[in-house]
Amino acid sequence: MTEQQKTPPEQALKDIEKRLNALRRETDTGQAHSSGGSHSVGRLMWLAFNVISDLIAGVICGFGIGYGIDHWLGTRPVFIAVFLILGCAAGVLNVVRFLRQYEERQREKPADSEE
Repeated sequence: MTEQQKTPPEQALKDIEKRLNALRRETDTGQAHSSGGSHSVGRLMWLAFNVISDLIAGVICGFGIGYGIDHWLGTRPVFIAVFLILGCAAGVLNVVRFLRQYEERQREKPADSEE
């Protein structure tokens, strides 16, 4: 009777091991396919970092210039608001310019690799 009680849990453990091995194989092949593509995780992180840094740099520079002019002229929030808006616009324009260049490079890549 003890052997009968041990057999089902042992069989269940073997089934679980088979399932885990199958899932590991699936995830390993899925990761191999995704990492070899043109949009790997590292490349997308690099792209996101560049976009975010351009936006933040525009906002910080706009705020800094506005604060400096307000401090120099003695007018508090006027130039901060104006240059903050201009800094945001400059950041967005930098992001658009960067993404256009990135997209052009991505289009040229397959054409170069086919030849």
